[in-house]
Amino acid sequence: MAVAQVPRNFKLLAELEKGEKGMGAGACSYGLEDPEDIFMTHWRGTIWGPPHGNHENRIYELKMECGDNYPQEPPTIHFVSQINLPGVSTVDGEVDPNAVAILRDWTKISAELSTNPRSKEDLLSLETALISIRRYMEENKKLPQPPEGSKYPMYD
Repeated sequence: MAVAQVPRNFKLLAELEKGEKGMGAGACSYGLEDPEDIFMTHWRGTIWGPPHGNHENRIYELKMECGDNYPQEPPTIHFVSQINLPGVSTVDGEVDPNAVAILRDWTKISAELSTNPRSKEDLLSLETALISIRRYMEENKKLPQPPEGSKYPMYD
């Protein structure tokens, strides 16, 4: 039996409210890139670098795009801040969905949730994507990093 899907804009409005009120994880933040974006497509995110490695005390800026099929399909995510991380393009900072578990499994999880929802949990959100990326950064915390504050050329 299929379960009714929450419309894209309702889901994004709930995420926007959570992000603006700071009700999410303390190590990540997010919000609309342009408050006038009525389709809530373009978002900005921030990840505070995990401790005890080369990301410590760094703030990473990201761009996220929620396509027409969000949340059934994952957002496209780019680092604005340069980072040395497997699965992140050295050209434009795009995060390869196959490198981060939640992005890789997003469509499968979405399909499972459409038949068996978990009322209290929000397994698929911009916040969970950012938290998963931060966890992935923690797994790769010893990699040398570009100078702090450097950005990919298209964002300079």
